[in-house]
Formats: sequence, structure tokens, C-alpha cells
Amino acid sequence: MMGGNWGKVLKVDLTSGTTQEEEIPEKDYHDFLGGSGLAAKWFFDNEGWKVESLSPENPLMIMNGPLSGTSLPGVSRLEICARSPLTGIWGEASMGGHFSPQLKRTGYDGIIVVGASEKPVYLYVSDEKVEIRDASHLWGKDTYEAEDLLKEEVGDKRAQVISIGPAGENMVKFACVMNDRGSTAGRCGMGAVMGSKKLKAVVARGNKKVPVAGEEAYKEAREKMSELLKWSLVADGLHNFGSNVHMEYGMAISDVPTKNWRMAYWAAGPEKLGGTAVAESILTKTHSCFACPISCKRIVEVKSGPFAVEEGPGSEYEAAASLGTLQFMDDREANHKANELCNRYGMDVISCGSTLAYATEAFEAGLITEKDTGGLKLGWGQPKVLLDLVEKTARREGIGDDLAEGVRAMAEKYGGKEMAIHVKGLECPMHDPRAMWAMALTYATSIRGACHCADANLYVELGILDLKELGAKRTWPYKAKGKAAQTIAAQKKGVIANSAVICEYAWNAAGGHMSEMAMMLNSLTGFNYSADDLAKAGDRIWYIKRALGNLMGATREDDQLPRRILEPHAEGATSSLHSAVYPQFMSLAPLQKLRIEGLKNTTASILSKYLYPNMDKMLTSMNKLPGFSGKRKKLEAGDVEEKKKKTVAFDEMIQEFYQLRDIDTQGRPSRRRLEELGLKDVAEALHS
Repeated sequence: MMGGNWGKVLKVDLTSGTTQEEEIPEKDYHDFLGGSGLAAKWFFDNEGWKVESLSPENPLMIMNGPLSGTSLPGVSRLEICARSPLTGIWGEASMGGHFSPQLKRTGYDGIIVVGASEKPVYLYVSDEKVEIRDASHLWGKDTYEAEDLLKEEVGDKRAQVISIGPAGENMVKFACVMNDRGSTAGRCGMGAVMGSKKLKAVVARGNKKVPVAGEEAYKEAREKMSELLKWSLVADGLHNFGSNVHMEYGMAISDVPTKNWRMAYWAAGPEKLGGTAVAESILTKTHSCFACPISCKRIVEVKSGPFAVEEGPGSEYEAAASLGTLQFMDDREANHKANELCNRYGMDVISCGSTLAYATEAFEAGLITEKDTGGLKLGWGQPKVLLDLVEKTARREGIGDDLAEGVRAMAEKYGGKEMAIHVKGLECPMHDPRAMWAMALTYATSIRGACHCADANLYVELGILDLKELGAKRTWPYKAKGKAAQTIAAQKKGVIANSAVICEYAWNAAGGHMSEMAMMLNSLTGFNYSADDLAKAGDRIWYIKRALGNLMGATREDDQLPRRILEPHAEGATSSLHSAVYPQFMSLAPLQKLRIEGLKNTTASILSKYLYPNMDKMLTSMNKLPGFSGKRKKLEAGDVEEKKKKTVAFDEMIQEFYQLRDIDTQGRPSRRRLEELGLKDVAEALHS
């Protein structure tokens, strides 16, 4: 093993109370990198698809990648994988923060937990010892309390903790795993898997130096990536306003889901909940994950009132939308309180918010009644009701016991499937395919269900990235042509990011180039990857994950989106503005290459002081221009042809995708394609 990895993982059996080291073949590291890619290979080899998600046998895999935990910028992340209790298929969740480097320094590339304890336990891992310790005194504590108590108990403030809250203990199907109060392995219910094993937390503290194949090459890679981020206007925007910098632009182009995806535009969203509004009101400082120069996390404080929030992590974009605009609620303080409760209880904000929005609409339609809610009247824009439902869900109290099952299960019980916005049982993230058509393919073909991090389409559709080095041409807003090829290229990047492992914000803000990814990986591993080698590895990992989904029951029928998010909005006129602004975003990358400090600083200042705070107003004023106003009037009048033009051409795109990916009528990758990628054993399992 040349570098970047230790060549082994820690395997823990909670049923027997034993631990052992397991070596991983070097070829697996080369072919699947690490992170979720290596986890998928291990899961397949050990037939993880044959066990139920909440059974003791379901392996919980906490996996670093070769980049994880080094001093390269943006590589603080790890992946937590298992069969998902929410979807029943392959589940993975990415986490930033500070746990990854401590795990790396223990001398393990990951931890694989099988079995289940009879009583609550936590796992302590250092470079000197591994212990399974009693956690009975921690059971029932929220994640903030558990983390503080564990750091005090182990007597080392540099130790890092990942933990579950009451939601994970109660096996809420979308329970998450938390670190550093605001860093989340949010999706797919990995916290519920921990809860089923009675595993409250993992504590890591290491001192080993990460092995590096080429010290000089590694130093050069670190300097180059840092330099690219220094000149990045995208990184500046993330630093100044966090991921919620998107709210202002997103609302103008109908990308921010509002009122359970029914409303095309709501001015109060960016006015009250957007990144600039937060920066001007409750923001106290910024916070960064390990070794990241961007520092995109928001630290906020609400000092008093019914929605007081102690100084700590604030809402990122997904929380601002899912616990704000999606609920048709613009109370900034209540939004951040709901985010804090989800963090403390350990619940994914996307799935939680989506399920609550469904419940509100179903209540409005008479499908859910006060008898079901215990007398609670659900309605749009009701902060106190929202917070009450968050708590009931985490504790599985009353209607919360149903909400804890997720939106698909709610719709199956109460009806109104058209109101339940999910793919494969995973609630859709807060980006609307009607604004950026490729996101429809992203959601439909993501392995774990609706996911905006499975590929790079979001950044490509915004105009921030291109995929020329992977042979995919730029596509244009509201056009189906080329979206399938674009999505396949974007999936290669997404898979590599989640296997290497690196933050997509950092990599994409630096340009998102495969050549630079190869540079970083080669300096650490010595594997001498080319960009083409990495593209092939991206395909290999995508296909083994797709096959795992098939083996767990997923078919072509599951690659579908709710019609609601493909057709024009029920309330208001779906925006066409993205077609006008998309070319302007394309100019950011060439501008950054000029390396003129005065120009960069002036541009960044104009963006932060004038453009971002006023972007929504500036863009929506363009709706008065003849081209845009005419389209809006036609939509508002119910013009059939205009509605057809504004309906996402999903069927055309998905059929082309299947053809290019060589997917059969059952949704399976062909035997030929699998064998070309060295996955003969996968082909045998899938096609025998």
C-alpha cells in the first residue's frame, strides 16, 4: 500500500462484543478508491443486499477515502453507508466536520459495524486501542449533549464524536448522524441503522501521520488547490453567505420549492430566509470544516423570544428551504429553531421538511384529520405547529409515529400520492427540475433516490462547471438535447467526489477538474491515475451501486419523478429567467483565470455588496420584458402550448439515458457493460 490509505478497516461485531482488523485488497482501493465506492464493493462481496435494513446483520460502514482527513482543502469528509431503512435500497450519506481526520489518524480507512448490542454502547477508537463502552447514561441525550459528555468522558478535547439523537434511538426512518453540532450525514436514515444496533456514538482520536506516496507532489497539489480557491468567486460567495447564497437567485428562477412544490415564486423567501438576510441579522460568525479555507458554515444566535437559539450552527440552504419556503413560512427565527431541533434530535432536514409539508397539504385536503393529529390543526406558515411536529416526529409521539416513516409511507397510509414528493422513497432535495431540467435525470437515476449530490448536474446547470474534459457538451436551459450525456459525465464526477472523498463545494469552486483530482490522488496513493482512469473508475462505482439497487428490488419503474415537479406550477407562473442569466454564470470561470487581484477583489465586492442582496429583485424585474412577460401571461391564462413547452421533457431524456448507459427493460446494467468494467461477479449475481 503506497499511500493515502492504510490498507485495512476496523470490523466491529456488537452482538459478540468483538473487534478485528480486516485487510482490503490493494486492487479494490485502486478500482473503487474509498468512501462510498469501496463501501459498495465490500457490501457486494459480503452480500449485504440479502439482509433487511434494521436487522443486526445490516453492515454500517463509516468510510474515509484516500483524500479524507489530509491537509488538502475541502477533504474533511467521510461516507456512512448501509441498506437504507427509509428506501429499502442502497443508502449513503456524506459528512463533513472534524471526525474524518481523527478517524484517519487512528490507522483505519473505515469502520464496519455488524450485529447489535443488547444495551446502548459507544465505540472508542484510537491508534492504541479499540473499546466498546457502555452508553446507557447517554441514551436519550440529544447530539449536542452526547458530544459534550463524551469529550469530557474520554478526557481529550481533540477527540471527535459522531452520534445519534433521540430520532436515531427511536429509529425514525430519516434519522441522521451528527458531528460538531452542524455537520450531518443526513440522508437515507443512517442514524436509524445506528439506533437499531444500540450504537449511540463513535469517538475517534488518532495521532498517526497519513501515509503519502509523494511528499513533494502532495505539497504542490495542496498549493495549487489552495490557489484555485483563493481566486474563486464561487468560494467567496459561499464564505460570505453560506450555501444559502442560492436562495436569492434560486427563487427568481423557480428553483426554490415553495408550499410543497406548488408555488413558482414567493418574494418573502429570499427577503426573510436568504443568506444575505441572515448575514444582516442573526449571524455571529462563520465556521469551517477541517482544513477548509472557504468556511461556508453559518453560526447564528437568537437571544430571546419563543424561538431562541443558542449560538451554534444555522440553517444551510436545504434547511432554509425545507423548513421554511416548503412550509410557506418566512419566520427566520423559527426556521433556525427548527434546524437546531433537527440537529439536536438527529433528523435529516430535507426528509423531515418534505414529510411535514405533505402532511400540511394532506390535512388541508381532508386526508389527515384532527383525529389523526390529536387535535393539532395543521396549516401553512405556522411556526409553532412546525416545531411541535418536529418534536413529535423525533419522539414518535402521536402523529409523529407516522411522520417518522417518511413521505412515501405517509402517502400510502393517508392517500394523496401526488403530494408526496420523493424518488425511490427518498424525499427530493430543494432544487426544482422545472428550473434546471437535468436535475430531473439526477433525481430519477441517483442510486439512493432523489439526490442533488450524486452528480455535478446542479453546478453544470447553473453554469459554474463544464464537462468538456469528459466529452460532454454544454446544454441549455429548458432543452432536453444532450442532458443524458451531460448527466452521465456529471455522475462520474459525483461518484469520484464521494469515493475520494472531497467536498463538492470545494472541488467545484476550484473548477471541478478531473485533472486536478488525479493530481491530488496520485500525490497520495502513487496509483498514477489519468483523468480517463478516474472516469472509468467513476463508471465502475456507479454501475456496482446501480446493480446493488437492482439486487435490492429497484427497477426502471422506480426511476420516475412525481408529475408535480415536471409540470408548470399550480400557483404562479414557472420562471423562464434562467435562460437569460445562465450565460452570465458561464463567464465566472474565465474571469477567475485572469489572476488580476484588483479585478477579482472589485468583482467579489460588487457581488457581495450589491448583486447577491438584490439578485431576486433585479432578476424578477426582467419579467416585465416582452419575451418573459408574454410567456408568463400565456402560462397564467392556461395556454396549452406554453404549458407543454414548460413541462420537463423527462421521457425523452430518460430513454436516451438508458440507451447510453446500456440499461435493460428491467432497469439493470447489461452483462456486457459490467464485464467491460471488471465486474464479472456483479454480472453473475445480477443476470444469473
